[in-house]
Amino acid sequence: MTEEKRRRGRPPKFPPEEVRDKLIRSGITKLRETGVESGLDAVGLDAAIADAAVPRGMSYRIWQESDRTPQDALRHHVCLTLLSIPATTGITDTRAALAEALKDVQAELDSGDENARRKVITELIRTIGAFNHEALYSSDDWRLYNALRSAAITRSDTDPAVIELLDEGEARLITEYSALYQELADALGLVLRDGLTMEQFTAASNALNEGLSCRRTAGYERTGISWAAEEGEDPKEWTLFSIGLEALVRHFFHI
Repeated sequence: MTEEKRRRGRPPKFPPEEVRDKLIRSGITKLRETGVESGLDAVGLDAAIADAAVPRGMSYRIWQESDRTPQDALRHHVCLTLLSIPATTGITDTRAALAEALKDVQAELDSGDENARRKVITELIRTIGAFNHEALYSSDDWRLYNALRSAAITRSDTDPAVIELLDEGEARLITEYSALYQELADALGLVLRDGLTMEQFTAASNALNEGLSCRRTAGYERTGISWAAEEGEDPKEWTLFSIGLEALVRHFFHI
């Protein structure tokens, strides 16, 4: 055997980065299955190794960090990965739903009938609001993100890397939802009231959406609320977020 062959040896079964990614994905899957009621304790390195079918020795070497055990290092990076997932669940689908809904009401918007226009605007706001709220409410990734975010901000010793990801996530959330709401405002001819900004409206509406999406108590009526905002309008069933979003729109915009 030549010196070069001895030096190169047998290549590993998996490249280290692939092992790392497999272990992180396994940890995320476990959290989706168990939730985060007990923190990240559900994420175990040995269980992740077995689930991912990767070499044990290499797995432990990958997570060798000076200030953490391999087990804690894996949990930390699972947390960082989840917090890196854009907290913009449903934006793409909501934008598509908005485009389809506008096709059905464009004639009324262009008719010149102010009463018809106002009715279309209020119904469209509620419809799009309900669509986006349901996307958030039914998202496993959103619930994980929100739980980890809540846990992080309650600690005084939260890792600076986690804080940085949370700040980036909040900024991304405001930016992307502001763009979506601006598209809706432009399509409906809505103009912000003096002294108010789209970012402020986005922050208020997102806080309402996120807060309502986290409530699951038996007495909480999230959907099926009979509501008619305009005189002469037939009551229909709406989500609570739809009604709240309409109220915010009326305060922030000239309709």
